[in-house]
Amino acid sequence: MTLLDAPAYDAKKARRNRVLGIIAAVVVIVAVIGVLYWPRYIARHTVDRFFDAIVAKNYQQAYYIWQANPKMYSMDAFMRDWGPSSEWGIIKTYHVDELGPPPGGHASGLVAIVTINDIQSRQARVWIQNGTHELSFYQY
Repeated sequence: MTLLDAPAYDAKKARRNRVLGIIAAVVVIVAVIGVLYWPRYIARHTVDRFFDAIVAKNYQQAYYIWQANPKMYSMDAFMRDWGPSSEWGIIKTYHVDELGPPPGGHASGLVAIVTINDIQSRQARVWIQNGTHELSFYQY
């Protein structure tokens, strides 16, 4: 077969290939966005569930969401940190201000900056471990 023997242009086939290309590109873009956004979505959901339990004064559930090791972080210690007599006092409202990787880039989790009781100077920094969604205090 030579160049002069090339098959005739098929407009239907060209249109179908163009549509399939667009569909493939959309699927790839959605998959990439999903892979990039999914950890943040899960982390945000975990932080919201935790603080919703604290606001509802359901400390057992909040402790369960925190996924603390009872040998290393007892319920008494948890209550000192998050209960009514904690530095936050009774938590009535919260707002997640920021959620993302810690400064410096790559890490095994995300940091949530949470304003408690609408007092900007009273922010909690919560670490959310990727994969396990275990919560802890972010120290930096």
